[in-house]
Amino acid sequence: MPKKGKKGGKKGKKKGGKKKAKGPANAEDIMQRLLKCYERNCHNTDSRMCPRIAAALRGCMENNAILAQFILESVEMEKEGALPVLIEPFLAALRQERYTFIRDLYIWKYPMSYENTATLALLLEKPFYPIRMLEVMDCLLDSHRVERLSRSFKVAEVLTKISLDYNEFGDEGCESLCKGLEKNITMLSVSLCYCDLGVKSGTILGKMISTTAVRDLYIDGNNLECEGAMELIKLCVEQSEMEALLRAEAAKKKLEEEEATKTAAKENKLRYTPESGGEQSGKASDILEAAPEKKKKKKGKKKKKKEPPPPPRIGPWIHKLHIADNAIDNLAYGAKFAPVICMRLFKKLLMHSDCIEELDLEDNWIGDLAGREVLEALEHRKEEKMGGVKVRTTHKLSTDVFNSIVKLGSGLKKKKKKGKKKKKK
Repeated sequence: MPKKGKKGGKKGKKKGGKKKAKGPANAEDIMQRLLKCYERNCHNTDSRMCPRIAAALRGCMENNAILAQFILESVEMEKEGALPVLIEPFLAALRQERYTFIRDLYIWKYPMSYENTATLALLLEKPFYPIRMLEVMDCLLDSHRVERLSRSFKVAEVLTKISLDYNEFGDEGCESLCKGLEKNITMLSVSLCYCDLGVKSGTILGKMISTTAVRDLYIDGNNLECEGAMELIKLCVEQSEMEALLRAEAAKKKLEEEEATKTAAKENKLRYTPESGGEQSGKASDILEAAPEKKKKKKGKKKKKKEPPPPPRIGPWIHKLHIADNAIDNLAYGAKFAPVICMRLFKKLLMHSDCIEELDLEDNWIGDLAGREVLEALEHRKEEKMGGVKVRTTHKLSTDVFNSIVKLGSGLKKKKKKGKKKKKK
């Protein structure tokens, strides 16, 4: 959805197929050829062009700009016999024109068949189409189609974000997706909201996070429960505890070195005082000679070359975890203290991890005891002067606990749901 413009006259970037990128001088000709090719393909397949894409292409032609973000969505049939919007003519136009300026591809509410999924996967596998963001939302993907799509992740070297929200492929589809990410070293963000994931997916996703570069995970609206949530973060907690121990040892060693330096300086000072009777007690010239010469700084500042960012780390590190509405509560039989045990593990993650940035636990009825575990972790981070963490939790807590969590972990905005009802309980 388009974002509102910010104050000060500048308008925010719109997510409506109007994202433009710097391109060649003949950008207008490139966009015109792509539009004509797309129109010709639609004529040959008895379909219609996606109105959003057609409008965006014409807008770029007028402004002599290159379109980098495409949004394809199905259109309701207004009259009987009206032509549908198909995905095949659009993907064929990209290949026929060798359109290498595409960066982000969004497919919304389009019923993807296995053939459509295979065609999309083949496009991702081509190295000269640098697609970095792929969102296939509410497109009726099942486990078989996810398995075909995820095969392309092994060779897609540019793709960094994938979103498959509102496709109910379940644990089997989650396993297929994670299998396709086994050898991927570029994927940073995975979103699987409202995909009918169960407890088993917690173990699958936990292994995926620990063996890939994925650091942002969005799994709102599933059914991981306490057990699945614990399996998800278990390896990340172990890694954070080990790193916290190493940081404590390094800080202790640094403190000992500083104390040793101060002690040595005091001994040197006593050695050259008049009371010590040393040879150099009254010879200021000798003391000056012993002092190291300071190098004269050259005037003018040298420009430092910006080094490229390091490659993403592969291992059990999590930066953003959104796990709202996942049945993390005590409503299951024999799970009276499950939320408390679960939140104690999250407490360790919050206390020791230096890379965690966001944690969303909204719509999980964890209770006051479990809420206090989260609060203690946030208080610990504040005392230790660690980085802040944006935390959102359920409002079904006591007023003191809820307000304290909101105060210490403020800043996390609620993710808007895109035209889909809440999951069925």
